[in-house]
Amino acid sequence: MGQPHSLVLVPETQIDVPAGSQIQLVIEQQSKFENHVLGKFRVSTSSSPRAAEVARTPANIRDILTLTVDKRNAEQIAQLQMWYFANVAPELATQRERKAKLTSDLTNLKPETSVPVFRELTGNARRKSNIQHRGNFQDLGEEVSEGVPSVFLPQSSEIPKDRLALAKWLVSRDNPLTARVMVNRLWEALFGQGIVTTSEDFGTQGELPTHPELLDWMAVEFMDGNWDMQRMLKQIVMSATYRQSSKVTPDRLEKDPDNRWLSRGARFRMSAEMIRDQSLALSGLLSPKMYGPPVRPPQPKLGLTAAFGGSTDWETSAGEDRYRRGLYTQFRRSNPYPSMAAFDAPNREVCTLRRIRTNTPLQALVTLNDPVHLEAAQALSRQVVKWEGSDGDRAARLFRHCTARAPQPEEQSRLTQLLESVRAQAKAQPESANLLATDPLGPIPEGMDPIELAAWTVVSNVILNLDEMLMKR
Repeated sequence: MGQPHSLVLVPETQIDVPAGSQIQLVIEQQSKFENHVLGKFRVSTSSSPRAAEVARTPANIRDILTLTVDKRNAEQIAQLQMWYFANVAPELATQRERKAKLTSDLTNLKPETSVPVFRELTGNARRKSNIQHRGNFQDLGEEVSEGVPSVFLPQSSEIPKDRLALAKWLVSRDNPLTARVMVNRLWEALFGQGIVTTSEDFGTQGELPTHPELLDWMAVEFMDGNWDMQRMLKQIVMSATYRQSSKVTPDRLEKDPDNRWLSRGARFRMSAEMIRDQSLALSGLLSPKMYGPPVRPPQPKLGLTAAFGGSTDWETSAGEDRYRRGLYTQFRRSNPYPSMAAFDAPNREVCTLRRIRTNTPLQALVTLNDPVHLEAAQALSRQVVKWEGSDGDRAARLFRHCTARAPQPEEQSRLTQLLESVRAQAKAQPESANLLATDPLGPIPEGMDPIELAAWTVVSNVILNLDEMLMKR
C-alpha cells in the first residue's frame, strides 16, 4: 500500500480494432474493505510489436539503455551484461530453460519433515522462566535465566551461556573427552570392543582403558585431522594391529582369551542389520534406495496382539522396499522386528550405545528359516543355474562368491554331495521342490528347472549359514 504499481496485459493473439470502435476496460475492485481501492490510475495502450518485450524489461535496465554507450559507467555495463545473459542471449536459451525448470522444482519442493526447527528469540519476545515450586506451574518462584553448569564452562562474561557455547566447548581442545569417546567407538566398530570396553560409560562406573596412551594419541590425531572419521578409520585399518590374523593359538588363547590385549586380529559376529543386509547383497536383492519412510520387510505371521490391541503382523512392503537395508526397517517398541531381535538388536525403549552379543540356537533357526534369508538363498540359486560348468565348478564359484575365498577340496566335495542328495529328494517330491524354489521369492523364470533351483537353494542356504558368513574375521 502507498506504493506505485504497474500492470501490462498482453493478449495471446493479435487484436484487430476496426476504425471508430472502442476497447472497453473494466476494473473490478473487490476488496472487502471499503477504502482499499485504487487512489489514482492511468491506462495507456500500444500497438508496437515490441511492447511486451519492453514491458518485461526492468525499469533500471530501460534507464541504462536510454544512455549512449560512452555515458554508461562500469557498474551499469555489468548490470546490462548480466541481464542480457540471463534473459536475451540466444546461445544460452537451453541453460535458461533448465534454470527455470530447476527454480520451479525448488519452489514446489515439499519438506521432507514437518518437525519444527527451534530458533532463539530476542528482546521482548524471549520467554520468561521461573522456578516452579515442587513442579507446580501455578506456584512460581524467582525468575531464572539460561546458563551452563560451572563444571562444564568457566564462569566468564566473555563466554555466552547458551547451547551454542556448550556445543563449541564439547569439541574444543580443552575437552578431549569427546574425541576420546568418538575414537573409542570407531575402534569398537572395527575390533568388536573398545579400548574402553564400556563405550557407553567413560565415568567412574566404567572400565579403565586397556591402552590409555593409544586412546589419547588417537584422540589428538582425530582432532588434528579436523574430526575426519574416514581418515581415522583408514589409519586404524592400515595398522599392523588390525591386519593381524584372527587365528587363535593355544598360547595366545591362554594369555589373552578375550583379545583385550590385541594379540590377534578381530573376530566377532556382525550386527543384526549387517547379517540381513549381507544375505540380500550376495543374492542381488538388496535395494540401493536411500531415504524415505520406514519399510516392512517379510516376517512370519504369528497372529498375536501387541499393546493396545494392535496386531504384531504387518503387510509386507511392495516392490524393492521389501529389500531395503535393515536401517530402514520399521521398529515398534512393543513389537521389534523378530529376526533382528534374535541377533541382539535393541527394541529402542532406551538408548543403547553398546550391544551385548549373545550366541543362541534361535539365531541359527533365523538364518536357516526366516523368509528374508530363505528368499536370498532362492535368488542365489537362480544366479547359479545360469553359470556354466560342472556341479563342482558351480559349487566352488558360489562358495567363493559368498566367502571371498576358494573352497578346500573337502569343502567342495561336501557341497557337491549335498547337491546330489537334495536333487534326488527333489525329484522324488516335485511339488515340495517347486515350493522350495518359489516361496517366498515368486514364480520361476521361464526356462529354469524347479528341481535344480530347489537343490541349489539348499546349497546356497547352507553356505549363507557358514561361520564365515556371520563372523567378521
